[in-house]
Parts: sequence; C-alpha cells; structure tokens
Amino acid sequence: MKTIIIGGVAAGMSAASKLKRLDKSAVIHVYEMGEDLSYGACGMPYYIGGVIEEEKSLVARTKEEFEKRGIHVFLKHQVIKVMPKKNIIEIKDLETGKIIQDDYDKLLIATGTSPNQTNIPGTKKANLFFLNQLEDARRIKKNLDGVKEVAIIGGGYIGLEMAENFVRLGIKVHIIEMAKQLLVVYDEIMGKKAKEILENIGVNIYLNESLESYDLDKDKTIVTTNKRTIPVDMVIESIGVRPNTKFLKETGMNMLENGAIITNKKQETSIKDIYAAGDCVAYDHLITGKKAFVPLGTHANKTGKIVAENIVGNNILFKGIIGSNILKVGDYTFAKTGLGIAEAKKHNFDYDYVDITAKNQSGYYPGAKKIFIRLVYDPKTHIIKGAQMYGEKGVSDRINIMALAIMKAMTAEEFSQSDFAYAPPFSPVWDPLLVASNQII
Repeated sequence: MKTIIIGGVAAGMSAASKLKRLDKSAVIHVYEMGEDLSYGACGMPYYIGGVIEEEKSLVARTKEEFEKRGIHVFLKHQVIKVMPKKNIIEIKDLETGKIIQDDYDKLLIATGTSPNQTNIPGTKKANLFFLNQLEDARRIKKNLDGVKEVAIIGGGYIGLEMAENFVRLGIKVHIIEMAKQLLVVYDEIMGKKAKEILENIGVNIYLNESLESYDLDKDKTIVTTNKRTIPVDMVIESIGVRPNTKFLKETGMNMLENGAIITNKKQETSIKDIYAAGDCVAYDHLITGKKAFVPLGTHANKTGKIVAENIVGNNILFKGIIGSNILKVGDYTFAKTGLGIAEAKKHNFDYDYVDITAKNQSGYYPGAKKIFIRLVYDPKTHIIKGAQMYGEKGVSDRINIMALAIMKAMTAEEFSQSDFAYAPPFSPVWDPLLVASNQII
C-alpha cells in the first residue's frame, strides 16, 4: 500500500514513522513545501533568544534519517491540487518550477497552518517578520544585528514568549494588542498578571489599540496605532494562524469556515481514503461538544500516530481535546485546561468558579512560592470543567492532574479524595488543588 503525506512536521512525520513501524513494506512519500522536517516549533522563541543555542537541537530527525528508514521525503515540494476521484495529487517543485503528479492508496493532509497577517498600509515597506516555521526563526535570528527595539503585534502565546526572549537579548519590546487583555484564551485575571510580570521586566504593553499603518523612515519601521506612533527596528506580527487548506477547496472536503478540516474520530475526512491530522484539523471539544480549531503540537503528534494505526486497519479513535496549554512568562508559569469562565459564558454554560492562592509546598520549607488557582465547575453537578493557574513553582505538574480530572469528568467531591503524595519539599499536606476543590463542595 502506498501512502502520501502532505506536510513533514509534527503530524506528518509522526504518521510516517508509526506507519513504517506498523508495516515495514509500506510505501510512504512525504511532500513538504518548506526546507525543514520534524522539528520542535514550540522551541523556536527560545532558539531566537539564545536559550537553545543550536538550531539542530530543535530537529528530531533529518531527511537522511527518514530516508534510511525507507520513508521518501521531498522537500521544497508544494502540493497544489488533490484529485480524489483519481487518487492523484499534483505537486510543484519549488526549486525548478516543474509540475509533477503522484498517486496514492491513502492520503494524509498534515499541512499545518500559516500566520494571519494584518496587511495594513505600508506592510511591504516594514521590516516585518512572522514566526510559524523553522525558516522563520532562522530569518529572524539572522536579522537581529543592530536591532534595539521591536514591536510585537499580538499578545498571545508566541507574542509573549518572543517578548521575553527579546528582553533576554537586551532589546526593548512593545506589545500592541487590540483586545482588552493579554492571553485572550485565559480569563482576565490571568491576562492582568501576565501584563504585570512583563511590565516588571521592561516590556511596554498597549491594550485596546488597533494597528493602522507601517512606514519606513531610514532604517526605522514606524508603527502607527489609533493612539500612538512607535519607531522600531523590527516588527513581529503574531495574531494567530489559519489552516493551510486552500488547495483543497475544489475537493469539496468538509471544513469549518476558517478552513479547518472536519474529520471523524479515526481522523478520516469526508472523502474516501483521505485522512487529516495536526494543526489543519478541527477537533471534537470534549466540554463544548463542538468542533474546535486548537492548533497545538500535542494534538498533532497524537493524531498523526492514530492515522497510521487506522491506515493499517487498527480501529483507533481520537476522543478529542480540552485545550490544555502552558507557557512561561518571565519567572512564572501560566497554564490552562478545559474552559475558562469567560469561555463558558460565551457557550451559554451556567458554570461558576472558585479562586484560591496557596503555597506550592509546605510554607515552613525553604523556597515555598504562591500558586494562584481558578477552578471552573458546574454548580448543579460539581463536575470540574476547567482550571487555570500561575506561579513560579509547581504549576506544570498540577495542570496535568487537572487535565486528567476534567477528561474523566470528576466531581469536586471525587477529586478532593485523591490520594496525592505529600512531603514538605513538594506539597503542603493539603495540596493547593485539593484546597481549591474543597471550596466547591
């Protein structure tokens, strides 16, 4: 059986590797329009900031390593057309311009995303960059000489991570966000704390401001909003992403309005023999019950492997997501899983929440730090529906505990009886999560 995979990063190469392990005789062709394969995109801000010193540290496997395993990889090859009735794809070699065709028994769409762009007046003049692929990180890093001041458009995950890393390099940072808070997927209290932390390390943050234009004055890019003008050396636009699925429109494949592909739980699309996985896909949200576009590397790696299992005939299902995420902001960790209270209201859920602040370990043990925790719950059933937290220590392990509890639909009563390990260097005798759940009962 011959499988073609379009896209060679998380979902695509997870699928290719798993498929080859399951069926050593499988013929696999991977077409990737970029020049890099199988890399850790989430590490790119830290590579730019010098925390990760070598680019090769981000690369899981090279083209040569995949080829040795019998996986045929074609870099700088863009798939421009899919013809499902013939089981054929059309590909453009981006180096030569030549158009070729290839046929498949099974096809996986794992094309990821492209960055949204403002396209405001002056865009072509600006010293403007995006961070979506490894080649983007490479480009930013190569152009940092002489950069003393940067404007970041957008206050989401990547915008905040880039801000921190620019500060690490001694660069002055301005974040321009049109919403009323940073981290709009979090509740407002979390966005306020992120703002406070960033301002304390010298980042200028402008909320409720809309970008109007760019201009060029000698070597400076002039960023104009509805409230101010800022001359900078570099601009990073970080205003979200959209699925790379335009080339599929003629197929009639079922998609959300934004182009995210709709699949079933086996990752099969609405077209026979075609699967989809990764950031170009809409997933079942286990709390809202709706399809959601939540592009994260965790989902991409899981669904890539599930596609491989189903191609060989194993009936493996992907249940869905609850949107667990985590990021570093200064010396703090911010994390979220399930729904925030603001999201719950948007979905017309009559949920409530409790907030607590507690120490990550026994207060008398040296080094204890405060953790803020918000739990969102259904007041009728006491089932926990969401958790958000920030703190300098002890957040990353606790958010994963909450993700499991939410996926298992645990009530606060059930959760409060969890048998957690205890020793003063690691937790108080009443863990902060248990304290929070007890506030619900």
